[in-house]
Amino acid sequence: MWPHNINWGWIIAGIAVVLSALSFWLTRRRELAWKRTEFIFNESRYLDNDPELAEAIYILEGRHPDIDLTDIFDKEGKLEESERLAYLQKFDKLFNFFWRMCYAHLTTRTFSKKEIEGFSWYLYRISLYQSALEYCKENGYEEINDTIEKLRRDWND
Repeated sequence: MWPHNINWGWIIAGIAVVLSALSFWLTRRRELAWKRTEFIFNESRYLDNDPELAEAIYILEGRHPDIDLTDIFDKEGKLEESERLAYLQKFDKLFNFFWRMCYAHLTTRTFSKKEIEGFSWYLYRISLYQSALEYCKENGYEEINDTIEKLRRDWND
């Protein structure tokens, strides 16, 4: 038998509070996911619309007929020093882009593994060039290297 002194008002209020908190949490989670999506899409537009980033991606993907990443990141490359420095500036801009993504994934954990995998092709291409990895390490882009190491396990499977 039910005890007669149960205060049903408090139980119903407690259930309402729990349901309200759960509803708030689920709504907030969807809002944050949408904000992350907006951020990724807004940032990704730069890859398409910024001519310097587009050229850096073109080189990174190995599609440039005359320039290879080794020409830019190896000091013994075929480029004149002033030209090499100009390309390094373009890659700094590209690495800043990837650094933000990797930082959001590794440090703040606001990007999931699935979200960072959307950029894994570019990170994979960077990983093919030891000189580019060393450049990242020496110039404050360690999160790029760390993310590459995390993703490398999946690439090898």
